[in-house]
Amino acid sequence: MKMCKVCRKKPRLGRRVNNEGILFCSDDCYEAFEDSPNDMDHPYIDDYDAVRFEYMEWTGRYEQKLMSAAGRNLQAVKEELVEGIESVIEEFRDYVSLEGTDGVFSAEIYEYLQELENLTVVIERWTPGKRSKKATS
Repeated sequence: MKMCKVCRKKPRLGRRVNNEGILFCSDDCYEAFEDSPNDMDHPYIDDYDAVRFEYMEWTGRYEQKLMSAAGRNLQAVKEELVEGIESVIEEFRDYVSLEGTDGVFSAEIYEYLQELENLTVVIERWTPGKRSKKATS
């Protein structure tokens, strides 16, 4: 398992890479790394930041939304969440077709989109009272 280049922690949800593929556990460690190249000129940086943000947002809030809807309009909330995630995937569909083959950021975007696709399965299978588990393909 790769560790953060700065603090040596295991990267989790907020992980980040630079255009050389160096892994960081957070934006703070990314910014603290002195030898990092300037990623702001990379053509995929905006899409990478956007997909990374969407992934963190959806992953961090779906279960709370499902739990608050349990018993009332659970199916409607599930459908709303899945539709929202699918719209993100659709927005970045070009990266799905590239399958991560166009560099570090392309690979990261593709991985995040695959994880979002897996999240739709988790949401569809979710039932009240059980902790969510990652979907298996």
